[in-house]
Amino acid sequence: MATQPEVGVSDFVLLDNLTTETFIENLHLRFQHNKIYTYIGEVLVSVNPYKTLDIYGPQHMAQYRGREMFEVPPHVYAVADACQRVLRQQGRDTCVLISGESGAGKTEASKFIMKYIAANTTQVHREYIDRVKNVLIQSNTILETFGNAKTNRNDNSSRFGKYMDIHFDYKGDPVGGHISNYLLEKSRVVSLQPGERNFHSFYQLLSSNNPVLKKLGMSTNTAYKILGSERPTAHDSKLYSQTNSAFNALGFSNSVIEDIWNIVAGVILLGEVTFEGGEGGEEGGAVAAGAVAGAVRALGVAEAGLRAVLGRRVLAAGHDLVTKQHSLVDAHYTRLALAKAAYDRLFTWIVQQINKAIDVPAGTYKNTLIGVLDIYGFEIFETNSFEQFCINYCNEKLQQLFIELVLKQEQEEYAREGIQWTPVQYFNNRIICELIDAPHHGVIAIMDEACLNPTQITDQQLLEAMDKRLTGHRHYTSRQLAPTDKKLKHGVDFRITHYAGDVTYAITGFMDKNKDSLWQDLKRLLHSSSNASLAAMWPEGAADIQKTSRRPPSAASLFRSSLAALVAGLHSKEPFYVRCLKPNPLQAPSTWDPLLVQHQTAYLGLVENVRVRRAGFACRVRYDRFVQRYKMLSQYTWPNYRGHSPRDAAAVLLRDLRLDDVHYGHTKLFIRSAKTLQSLEAARAELIPSIVVLLQKLWRGAIARRRYKKMKAALTIFNAWKRYRYRRYISELQTELSRHRGVIRRWPPAPRGLDPALLVAAYRRWRAFLVLRAVPRERWAELRLKVCCGAALRGRRRHWGAARPWRGDYLAAPDYNEKAGAYRAQIASMQKAGQIDKPLFSCRIHKFNRYNKSSERCLLVTSTAIYKLDSNSFKPLKKPTYIKDVGAVRVMSSDVQLVVLCVPSAKNDLVAALEAPGDDLVGELLGVLASRYCMLSGGELCVEVESGASTRCTLGGRSRALQLPAHADPRAPAFTHAHNVITYHPPSARA
Repeated sequence: MATQPEVGVSDFVLLDNLTTETFIENLHLRFQHNKIYTYIGEVLVSVNPYKTLDIYGPQHMAQYRGREMFEVPPHVYAVADACQRVLRQQGRDTCVLISGESGAGKTEASKFIMKYIAANTTQVHREYIDRVKNVLIQSNTILETFGNAKTNRNDNSSRFGKYMDIHFDYKGDPVGGHISNYLLEKSRVVSLQPGERNFHSFYQLLSSNNPVLKKLGMSTNTAYKILGSERPTAHDSKLYSQTNSAFNALGFSNSVIEDIWNIVAGVILLGEVTFEGGEGGEEGGAVAAGAVAGAVRALGVAEAGLRAVLGRRVLAAGHDLVTKQHSLVDAHYTRLALAKAAYDRLFTWIVQQINKAIDVPAGTYKNTLIGVLDIYGFEIFETNSFEQFCINYCNEKLQQLFIELVLKQEQEEYAREGIQWTPVQYFNNRIICELIDAPHHGVIAIMDEACLNPTQITDQQLLEAMDKRLTGHRHYTSRQLAPTDKKLKHGVDFRITHYAGDVTYAITGFMDKNKDSLWQDLKRLLHSSSNASLAAMWPEGAADIQKTSRRPPSAASLFRSSLAALVAGLHSKEPFYVRCLKPNPLQAPSTWDPLLVQHQTAYLGLVENVRVRRAGFACRVRYDRFVQRYKMLSQYTWPNYRGHSPRDAAAVLLRDLRLDDVHYGHTKLFIRSAKTLQSLEAARAELIPSIVVLLQKLWRGAIARRRYKKMKAALTIFNAWKRYRYRRYISELQTELSRHRGVIRRWPPAPRGLDPALLVAAYRRWRAFLVLRAVPRERWAELRLKVCCGAALRGRRRHWGAARPWRGDYLAAPDYNEKAGAYRAQIASMQKAGQIDKPLFSCRIHKFNRYNKSSERCLLVTSTAIYKLDSNSFKPLKKPTYIKDVGAVRVMSSDVQLVVLCVPSAKNDLVAALEAPGDDLVGELLGVLASRYCMLSGGELCVEVESGASTRCTLGGRSRALQLPAHADPRAPAFTHAHNVITYHPPSARA
């Protein structure tokens, strides 16, 4: 990233001469150049600039993502990233503790931390994560509206304490959260100090003519008492829209949103209620007047009921009910109590609804969490009451936690581990915390005792009790204990010396605020409201009026218990600190008040923190955890160290890495420099991918072997099942064969995976074997020709010589051809010359040509061609006809030896009558031609069998009719013709 020139020292640990003066000078120098963040090791010091700085955009977030704190300039984003990195890498819960005075910028710091955490997520399940992030951020808007107010020190001061847990899954992505709120300053609802504003919600509601105001008849121009001297602004109107948008984002229905604003309006209108009537104990009592009707409409209660609870009180005395009329004083007290209680319960209920919206869904895996504590800062006003007492007590507890975690524990650990150490002097505020919360003797215990007293104890009597019990404590004083201190009012003020300075408290109202009691009449009234949300906020209002209940714990005791639970929770997390400072009391930019800054620096213990940090170590970790995390960096410790102890393993590891910036304690290893720790983390991060690949490889190998074994087992089972099915199928075939004496008439369905064609072919071969078994092998060639002839004729000719032996080359037989010797000599001569192949069939024929002439010839069929030979010399006449050129063969269905060989390419058929004395040669000729045609062309020879006495032929390109004679004529030649008809006279017709 682009680096900017550094101003001053970015880490106070690096200051050459550490004093309070040099500390503040460096802080001021950086503040003048808008460098509002500075480190003390891993503690971030933040100075409120009171102006907008362009250092929080997405590009700035990217600069801090995944970077160590000392690698980048100080920033609140660096703290957030370090916090999230510990959570992701080490799986440990973390928390960010933000402390400082009111107006120092704590709330803004918490918002920036949440914004960074929400943005720094993975891309997986983006839609769900974006919803969670939006809900977490929008919840801030609502809480600020109802819990923040403008004070003399801060325009957006949190008037309640807030601790938010953000839950993350195993990937480090937010999946939900939970908010805890502490001690809303509800007295602000009815009492404002000069120059301050009430809660933002009142001004937002009255900033625009919204439906709620129109329905209740309220006006934006009316000066309502609850607003004090301030009035709504245009900015409040904008914030009102943002608050409603936040409600919608968190899933609040429109009816619930309307209920909430109605309650806010009801509280405003309660401030306008006045009273008329008698004083003291007059029988008539006080009567409510003024804005009663408006308050009734806003709160959804009965007008008679509201007038009744404001004018009198109903008490249960045994089984009897006693009514006590209110005086004007009591009536005003009741009105204020009702307004405060309604608003306080509204705020608590809103927090509960927000928690429901941001709660982790059921079934979602929660791995780790980050806690963000944004709680009120230390306050010193002109008049400090019970609320300031509780707020400052909270800050004391947080300062004690900081001292224990950062200062005291660190030094105690060095001593416990035997590390050489120069102790740093610091102020431990435990004595102040015990002054306030010690059992039986603390201020809270004394107040609770007074509240439990059945007699009416006044605030002045409470102060007297405190003076009596706390006499001699050096951090407590009052006018009675210090008569010469004219700044303290007698019977009113007491002073506590806090770690941040002396604070004078006015005892007025302590008893009443600590009791924090609300009469049952008021609870029943609010529970009966037609406003469903308001009624749900007061479930205790459903109790019977005569039912007695235990006195609830006091406000101070509840606050002490909640703080104890908070501190216990923070103790279990890895803490990160943001220490906020305000540069001036005027909230003015570029203004520096050195005395104010020095005061804050002193009571926050920042200089002592620097001293401890400079003398201390950046990291301390148990030996076993150190070795477990970094053992892959050395060949001597990876994968396991075989020595005696984890300490020896750590020593071997560091010696191999040549790192000596460490100290060895009894149980822990101490690393002094953060850069040393970073070098270890960088080396580990470099090796992690290869280790992950190795583990993936081993695991995938294990998965593959497991899958292979399952597949092999499944294959074994499948093969066994397949063999069983095949055996059963063969058994069915055997049953079929035995039932029908070697013949399968019906093939059963074959099992899946078995091709029935294979078995059918095998069956046919077997049947053929049974047929051929009785035929000598030397006659198989003849049988094959007879099969070809039978397949070609298909039963259309009855006599075709199937029963007699076929000789093939009849011209070579002397009993057929008297010139057989000359024929054999001629054939041998032509074979020797390569003119012909081996003769397959030969005989004498009568041929009829296209010139209408009949002549005697010889027919010779070889393996490839058909020859016409001279009947005397046996020499070939013209060119042969190739068997593959034969288009069809036509024969008669009778025993006539007439054959027509159709040759489409020549347009001239061979019309021949075979000389077959006593035998049928047509079938033998067809068998030879069909067999050779199939072998040469791969197809089946077309054989046409004429069932009548006539057929056709093509001679000279003309189609001619060919017929048998109607009457025998012994003197007729073999062929005659008349007109376009050729007549064949078979030997039987010429006999």
